[in-house]
Amino acid sequence: MTPTRTAAASPAAIEVEGLTKRYGRRTAVDDLSFTVGTGRVTGFFGPNGAGKTTALKAVAGLARPTAGRAFLRGTPVAALRPDARLLGVHIEPCGAHPGRTGRAHLRSLAALAGLPRRRVEEVLELVGLAEDAARRRVGKYSMGMRQRLGLAAALLGDPEILVLDEPVNGLDPQGIRWLRTLLRDRAAAGGTVLLSSHMLGEAAQTVDDVIMIDRGRLVHEGTIRDLERSGESLVAVRTAAAERLAALVVAAGGRTRRDDAGALLVEGLDAAEVAQLAHRCGILLEEIARRTASLEDVFFGLTEGAER
Repeated sequence: MTPTRTAAASPAAIEVEGLTKRYGRRTAVDDLSFTVGTGRVTGFFGPNGAGKTTALKAVAGLARPTAGRAFLRGTPVAALRPDARLLGVHIEPCGAHPGRTGRAHLRSLAALAGLPRRRVEEVLELVGLAEDAARRRVGKYSMGMRQRLGLAAALLGDPEILVLDEPVNGLDPQGIRWLRTLLRDRAAAGGTVLLSSHMLGEAAQTVDDVIMIDRGRLVHEGTIRDLERSGESLVAVRTAAAERLAALVVAAGGRTRRDDAGALLVEGLDAAEVAQLAHRCGILLEEIARRTASLEDVFFGLTEGAER
């Protein structure tokens, strides 16, 4: 599949060129190139196992590429020294010892980064872990609290660039809304956010741009609005002979899959064509309706996720 790309809307904060990462015989990321603009929230999407976390680790300098390079503000990541004011990272667990308090964990990170201790209290307040939560041992934290602690660590240096892997995992609806506001405010102030997520509906309310990968390769790069507009109309069908109708649709050049409610979704044919196929073959349709493709529909179409 040929990837779709559109020009970056703003100067590049992150550039990735020909990134490849192999683990033995397995290729996790395959000749991946993309650009993340300054002052933008960019969503990094793909099925499980697509290589998202590996690519984010390479961007953050936590994994050495087999080939290719990543740049932050035009400087190769490999040549950069850790700088909490340039880059904040939250990938996988928060990394805190379960026997330490949230405040003690952040104080140790601040000391290593040469940041003032008062910044710890600021980020604890920012992520909603002040007072009792800050004094509690991390081993007693819920998953959502651990996520907030990881975000606090990433925000310690008030960095120009944030790289976040599945930051909404474990957050309740109020927490997701809080995070959305935080990230949008940072972008509005000129900051840059690159985040992965599997919650496409929520991410659509947060991101400006989208990078989509599948099997370690780029399949789409552009704005979220362009991606939403790219979706074709679908035909949703309900029939007791769904498998038979699906075979007829494929033979006629269309594509099919099931939605969460069990309806047969048809792409590539309009409703009249589907109805004619069913009529000629004596298939009774219980329901047939035109449906506009959602962001999830576009995602499945680009990544071939339905077939996997």
